[in-house]
Amino acid sequence: MNIKAKFFRKRQGIFIDNQYNENYGDEFEKNKNRKKSWMWICFKWIVYAVAALIIIVVAYRLIDTGMPNDLKNYIIKSDKIEKAYANLKADFKIYKIDVRNSFSMGDALFVDNVYYLESVENFQLTLRCKNSKLEQMFEDNPAYPFRYYLKVSSVNNDLVSDGIDSTVDEETDYILDYVILQPMAENTFGKEGRYRYFVLSFDDVQIAYAKTKVELYVTRNKTDGNYEFDEDDYVGRFTLFDINMPKSKIQAKKFWSGIKY
Repeated sequence: MNIKAKFFRKRQGIFIDNQYNENYGDEFEKNKNRKKSWMWICFKWIVYAVAALIIIVVAYRLIDTGMPNDLKNYIIKSDKIEKAYANLKADFKIYKIDVRNSFSMGDALFVDNVYYLESVENFQLTLRCKNSKLEQMFEDNPAYPFRYYLKVSSVNNDLVSDGIDSTVDEETDYILDYVILQPMAENTFGKEGRYRYFVLSFDDVQIAYAKTKVELYVTRNKTDGNYEFDEDDYVGRFTLFDINMPKSKIQAKKFWSGIKY
């Protein structure tokens, strides 16, 4: 075999080998791309499914924890409040307070719709109670025998004139004068279902915005008939207002516009 023939065979072999490698490589790349395509589709649908699940859970939680429609733009009325609104109309001052920490007893108690009706010195709020947890606490009395006390403290003596008590604020060390108030009215909503809502209204709440602290104490309704306020005996406690808590003025007319009470 001459040198030329050997060279031709060698070149032909290289040509065949290269052609095989190129064909195999193309098929390999196609399979690789196809595999990547399926992996990407699967990953994309997993992401979509997780996102949809999160949206469903959030929507369910919002619906589940949302207040009943009856409590939308709701306040407890009284003759004093009605007369003041009839006289003042647009000048009737109501502030909504954004409570910093709305939960107590874990998530068993939750405070919302905190309003201060400045024109009549009335303070109102809605207390949401988780039935399952409270039923465990009050197995012998499913009516949830609560009592409520509003502690209104001031750093000076302008808040009240007679019969004041005093305490020391743990954060500021100020000596505070305070009064203890009980609800003048209470309404209950959602007796069936996961939550129960108690709307509380307190009269004679005098707030000097730069000096006043308002706290709610939720206590057991004692069976011995002794209802004297004990600051260390409570099942839930909330700071409803202090100097650092934001408030916003809202229109009073929405509480009187087409809403049945």
